[in-house]
Amino acid sequence: MYALHPATVHIPIGLLLASTLFTFIALRTGRMQWEQSSWHCLIFGLIGAALAIVSGLIDAAWQLAGPQIAPDDPVILWVNGHAAASLAATLCYGRVWLMRRRQHAILNDVAQRNAYLGWHFAGVIFLVLGGWLGGRLVFGFDLGR
Repeated sequence: MYALHPATVHIPIGLLLASTLFTFIALRTGRMQWEQSSWHCLIFGLIGAALAIVSGLIDAAWQLAGPQIAPDDPVILWVNGHAAASLAATLCYGRVWLMRRRQHAILNDVAQRNAYLGWHFAGVIFLVLGGWLGGRLVFGFDLGR
């Protein structure tokens, strides 16, 4: 059986990163059309992230429960690190979504804007870390191929 998770992660990663990029472009240019695009990327990125999380849980259960990986195998630590970083990224972007939903003009409020951008930045850090760990699992440990 082919692992489904690696095929479901690329679009949510791209959309969430685009959301952050578009937010910074909106701040830089003052054109709020970029912020609206950021909002749409955020919504669809979070929907895709939810699907990626479900497929990741299914693939992890299928691959790690098999006889080929022992309970004390170090790959389990890598899988847990990948899951934790990716979940943290999703939670950061979830917080961004909640903040933006509650205050549509959040970029105009200086106090709220800094927190909003901080959550975006934390989401990027966790997203890159989770993606790197996922790539290490696929190309270093041959999981998900």
